[in-house]
Amino acid sequence: NNSNKCIKLNNFFVVFIMFDNIGNRKAIRNTVTSYNNETEDKIHTRPSSKSSAGPTPFHRAQSFIPRDTQTPPRFQFRWLLYDNNGSFNGWFDWLPLWMRVGYWSPVVIIALVLYYGGLLWWRPRPLVFEPMISTPGAAEEEIFGIPKSIAYDLCLFLWGIFVAVYAKINMGSIWWLFISFTGWSWSLLTLRAGLEFGAWATSSILKKNTVAMKLAFWGSSLRFVAVTNSSIVCAVWNVILLPVIYFVSLPPGEKRENFRKFNFGFFMTNIHVLNFPMAAVNTVYGTRIRVFTMSDLWVGYFVLGLYSFLYFFVMDRIGMHFYPILCPRTAFCVVSIAGILGLKYYLFLKWNELISPDTFGAK
Repeated sequence: NNSNKCIKLNNFFVVFIMFDNIGNRKAIRNTVTSYNNETEDKIHTRPSSKSSAGPTPFHRAQSFIPRDTQTPPRFQFRWLLYDNNGSFNGWFDWLPLWMRVGYWSPVVIIALVLYYGGLLWWRPRPLVFEPMISTPGAAEEEIFGIPKSIAYDLCLFLWGIFVAVYAKINMGSIWWLFISFTGWSWSLLTLRAGLEFGAWATSSILKKNTVAMKLAFWGSSLRFVAVTNSSIVCAVWNVILLPVIYFVSLPPGEKRENFRKFNFGFFMTNIHVLNFPMAAVNTVYGTRIRVFTMSDLWVGYFVLGLYSFLYFFVMDRIGMHFYPILCPRTAFCVVSIAGILGLKYYLFLKWNELISPDTFGAK
């Protein structure tokens, strides 16, 4: 009997140890899985912040705001238009998840409210843009019966359209014209030249002076924004973005060589290099230039406001993040916005010094 009891007791301990080992293995496996999940979350999670801001109209956790646990659920505002984790077609997967989905910084929200409100409050009344129509008989050299400065505008207008058509034929799409700052700058310099040529043609050929004055007014209103935006695009791309992409982002080899060929091709050379000298013609250099006023500066800021609205409230919702320095989920975005606004004002002063050095130059 004692031996039977010993055998049973021994069997009991064997079974107990087996279950204990199985439990330990499960615990270890669960611990490793939990650790891996936490590590994966940390990779795509923004560093902890002391901010305790609650849900706002700019919170995009799980693509919905706010979470509604009621049954049946009430209406929920959907920020992300696509279930793509804030990366359109996967193009922006290289950005950390917190830069694509999540809270907006309260500092950025306040800055945007102040900026948009300031645009409405400090708009010059009335907006004044001196029409620069070259009239027949003016002392100016002519090309095929067209004043030289007007002929330049006609060439700029046609060339701007040609480049856009070229992009459509060879690249299959010109959507960049509508959603990129580069596309906006190219469109504005083309439109400015077309409007001012149209003003001269309407006045000299069709004798429609009222229409001509309106076209000249709108064309003149785009002078400052056309030359300033183009100069910013030219400088930022060639001095900052191009070297970073070529030497840092792309590894040596086929990818870097393909990018080099693409960047120095016909299309990219036009929109990132030739855009600045083209925009300078008849705005800060030529026979029909004029001094920029506070109305011009306001238009420059207004166009920036329009693009910022598109970028933050449309492109951000579909997962397009062309400019990471303008990420609204970090307060650093305000520094970038302030830098762009300050650069606009600096160029406003420098263009006027170039146009009228006797009036605005250093004394």
